[in-house]
Amino acid sequence: MQTLLWIVSTAMMLALLGLIALRALPELLGVKLRRPRRRLNAGKLSPANWPRPALFLAPLAILWLGAFLGYALNTGRPDGFFRCFWERFTTAGDAYYYKLIAENGYARTGEDVNAIVFYPLYPLLMGALGALLGGRTALAGVIVSQVCYGLSSVALAALAKKECAHPGAVLAAYWLYPFGFFCLGVFTEGLFLLLTILGLYLIRERRWLLAGLVGALCALTRVQGVLLLLPGVYCAWRDCRAQKRWSWRYPAVIGPALGFGLYLCLNKAVCGSFFAFQYYESIEPWWQTPQWLGATVAQQADMILQYPGIADWIYWPQLVLYFLAAALLMAGYRRELDTAWLLYGTAYLGMCYTASWLISGCRYMLGCIPLYLAVGRLKNPGLRALILLSEAVLLAVYFYFYIQGQAIM
Repeated sequence: MQTLLWIVSTAMMLALLGLIALRALPELLGVKLRRPRRRLNAGKLSPANWPRPALFLAPLAILWLGAFLGYALNTGRPDGFFRCFWERFTTAGDAYYYKLIAENGYARTGEDVNAIVFYPLYPLLMGALGALLGGRTALAGVIVSQVCYGLSSVALAALAKKECAHPGAVLAAYWLYPFGFFCLGVFTEGLFLLLTILGLYLIRERRWLLAGLVGALCALTRVQGVLLLLPGVYCAWRDCRAQKRWSWRYPAVIGPALGFGLYLCLNKAVCGSFFAFQYYESIEPWWQTPQWLGATVAQQADMILQYPGIADWIYWPQLVLYFLAAALLMAGYRRELDTAWLLYGTAYLGMCYTASWLISGCRYMLGCIPLYLAVGRLKNPGLRALILLSEAVLLAVYFYFYIQGQAIM
C-alpha cells in the first residue's frame, strides 16, 4: 500500500507540474493565448457582496459558535466555556513557544533554544500588544490571531470577486475549512492568512512594492511565506513581457526571499548557524527532516497502522487531504485558474508534504489559498455544494473533538 501511495502521489504532483509548464511557457515567452471570458456571478445575497464589517465578523462568528456548541455538547452545560477555551487555545501545542519568545525573546542556551524554529513576526506582535495590555501576552496573541483572520476574510472577498465566477463559494470554503479553528488561538494561522492573501492580491494588482513588503513579512511569519516569491516573480515577468518594458519596481517581488534571509540571520545571531532551525526541527519533539512528498504520503499509511488511537485526528485527514488538494488544483487548471495561483498552490502543497513525521499538515494547508479559488471556479453547483457541506460537517466534528482535548494539531 505504501508503495502504491508513493507512486500515485508522485504521479499527481508531476502531472500538476507538467500542466503548469505547458501553460506557463507560452505566457512567459509572451505568446498571447485565447482564454474563455469569465462571467462573475456575485449576486446581491452573495457573501462576496456583504459589507466589510460583516465579512470581518462572519468567519469569527462561525468559529466562536462552533467552539461554544462543541463545549456545550461535550459537557452538557454552558458554564466554564471560557476557561476551557483559554486552556485549549492559549496553552496547547505551539502556544508555549510563542508566549516564551514574546515575553523573553529567543533563548541562546538551555532547553528552550529550540524555539528558534518559530518565526519572529507573530511573537513580536504578541509582545508589543501584550505590553500595552499590561503583560497579558496570551490575550494579545488571541487578539492578533482573530483580528488578522477577520481581515483576511475581507481581503479574500476582494481577490475572489476579481478571480472567480462564484466568489461566495470561495468565502464559504474558506470559512468552513475543517481546521480553521486554529485561527482563534495563539497560532500563526490568522496572521499568515492575512499576509498571504494580501500578497496575492497585491501581486494581481501589480502593486509590486507593497507586494514585496507584505511578502517579506509573510516569510517572517512561517516558512511557507517564502513561496510568495513564485507568483510574484512569475507575474512580474509576465507583465514585463506584455508591457514590453522594464519597471524599476519589479525587483521588489523578491521581498519574500529577503524576509527569509532575515530569519536565517536571526538563526546565525542566536544559535551561531544560519540553518540552526533545521537541526532543532530534526530532533525531539518534532523529528522532522526534508524528504520527497511521496515518502511523506506513504508514511501516513504506516502511521495509521502504528498509531490507530490518533489516526482519525492526524494521519487519515493528512493522507486524504493530499489527494483532494491535488485533484482540486487540477480542476482549477481545467477551469482556467490563473497560472500564477496554480504554481503557488502546487508549490505550497509540495512544501507542506515534504516534512517527515508530519503531524500538522491539515493546519498548514489552511493557507493554500488557490484551493478556495478553485472551488469558486467550479461550474457544477452540486459539486460546490457537496464540498461546502462536507467541510461544514468535518469542521463540526473536528472542532467538537478538539474542544474535548483530542490530539488535533
